[in-house]
Amino acid sequence: MAISNQVWSPFKKSVLASLLCAAAAGVSAKELVFWSMWNEPEPQAKALRSVMAEYTKAHPDVTFKVVWNGRQNQTKLRAALAAGTKVDFMDQDGDQLFGGLQAAGAGLDISKDLDAKFKDAMLPGALGLYANGDKVYSIPYVYNTVNFWYNRDLMKKAGGAAPKTFDELLGLCAAVQKVGKSALVIEGNVSDYNMLYFSHLLERTYGSGSMAKLMEDKSGAGWQQAGVLEAANMTRSLWDKGCIAKDARGFQYPAGQQTIALGDTMGELVGSWLPTELSESAGPNFPWSAFNFPAVKGGKGKQTDLQVALLSMMVLKTAANPKEATDFIKYVVSDSAQKTLVKEGQIGATRKGVAWPAALADAQKAASEATGLSNFGGGLKMSYPEFTATVLAPEFNKMFLGDITGQQLIATLASKTKEYWVNKK
Repeated sequence: MAISNQVWSPFKKSVLASLLCAAAAGVSAKELVFWSMWNEPEPQAKALRSVMAEYTKAHPDVTFKVVWNGRQNQTKLRAALAAGTKVDFMDQDGDQLFGGLQAAGAGLDISKDLDAKFKDAMLPGALGLYANGDKVYSIPYVYNTVNFWYNRDLMKKAGGAAPKTFDELLGLCAAVQKVGKSALVIEGNVSDYNMLYFSHLLERTYGSGSMAKLMEDKSGAGWQQAGVLEAANMTRSLWDKGCIAKDARGFQYPAGQQTIALGDTMGELVGSWLPTELSESAGPNFPWSAFNFPAVKGGKGKQTDLQVALLSMMVLKTAANPKEATDFIKYVVSDSAQKTLVKEGQIGATRKGVAWPAALADAQKAASEATGLSNFGGGLKMSYPEFTATVLAPEFNKMFLGDITGQQLIATLASKTKEYWVNKK
């Protein structure tokens, strides 16, 4: 009847009042069961509670029971569904959901419930990113862009400017070094973050969405193109040119990003959640700015091509209340709900015309001007999650951190890709 594991609060009292009103009016009450990827104390969870309260106020017959699972939500939900637990809807990173519950056929096709007006209200490409042809199984409600997030004042002190080419990025690194700082930082143990350099360089070389095409050459020869080795070597040049502080190799998340808050490093290639994650340590007046990954000389990709990490909600095929759950997740991307999420959760909106938090202004500009969208890391984690987790990400990290050569990386990717497709037969 209300959100689990909480004391009686004004929210719970309002829910009870709504139920009483619904009962008095003779309306059949519906309790929607929602399993969430957020942890209960997080601002995003609190923002969702506000959105649910707003919805219940307008629909007194609908209340919510929430299980706050954190980032392992989908894993926990799979086990619960197998045991017969009834859940109406859930949320997760869109790429994980696409390769997980959606691929397993657990999601409800809600295409018929989405008219042209609804679709047009969302930022370009967002709704279609996780669609299967013309079938829609989830609705993205949080928009994260992938950019270089940096200290604007430190760049100004170095006399630098946002680079438009990779060579200009290397030049910016040199300028920052002259003022005694490091331009970039990494989290040595987060291979998904580190691989963003490789995936961006491949997309700038071959075009947006090219990672999947390399993987889908079943002979493995896609990885053996000259541009792939060049991209790998370019990532290593960031170390050779001193762009990244040498001690960053040993950083364990979140040690790297903390150096930005402390003023020791200019920035990091990461998602637009960084300003929110560092809000306490960096303070409310930190001079955040962002720029897209620069272009590559002679490459087919554009600097305005964007990698994104959208968070989505899905109605389960086995939902007890599919109609009401679908109506609610459509409401989550309404103008009023998105404004609540932005204000209280400090997130990027997927709806057009909703201003993002001030710290994310450059991210909103990047999203509105995007000429092509691919998912985090080039989308391979979305389409081929097992290969990415067990081969691509860890092998790239070895190369990036200097344990193997670029040639060795390419040889491994080629052989493992061929092996992957042979085993798929």
